[in-house]
Amino acid sequence: SDLRDKTILLVGYGRIGRRVAHLCRAFDMRVEVYDPYLPQESAESITLAPDLFEALGRADAVSLHIPYTQETRHIMGRRAFAALKPGALLVNCSRGETVDETALVGALREGRLGGAGLDVFEGEIPPQDSPLLHLDGVLLSPHNAALSTEGSIRMATQAAQNVLDCLHGRLRPEVVFNRARLGL
Repeated sequence: SDLRDKTILLVGYGRIGRRVAHLCRAFDMRVEVYDPYLPQESAESITLAPDLFEALGRADAVSLHIPYTQETRHIMGRRAFAALKPGALLVNCSRGETVDETALVGALREGRLGGAGLDVFEGEIPPQDSPLLHLDGVLLSPHNAALSTEGSIRMATQAAQNVLDCLHGRLRPEVVFNRARLGL
């Protein structure tokens, strides 16, 4: 299937979500974003969806870019899969616990979901008897896309720079997950 003229729903619009939106626009995809913490005026070139379940019904693909919190635990569960446009694809590169794997397996087996790409799982490593390992339409990978030599150098350099910036009072708020804790 072509990506052109398809709708992707990005759940979360932080640094990674913004980068994915940029790439999707390059393929002439319609980009919708569900992020209850994002003000409309900062959502350039995208449509901000106020309701997750309504937006799921329009999405040809859903891509998760959210942290794991109590609020996001199983955000993709039975109710979300039931709201999905039939045949939609799910990509989860955020945290495994954001997807209820039992509900995911059910949606795949029922044909409600067209496929899933996961590089994170509810457990660090899926058990050998996990149905996800044996279902058609499921692409699994270890959460290690950034572990190239260059990626490892970038991560280490950025982490060190963030520590130095914090010590010198120049920490960039966009690199901090829990800004309120640091008074940012």
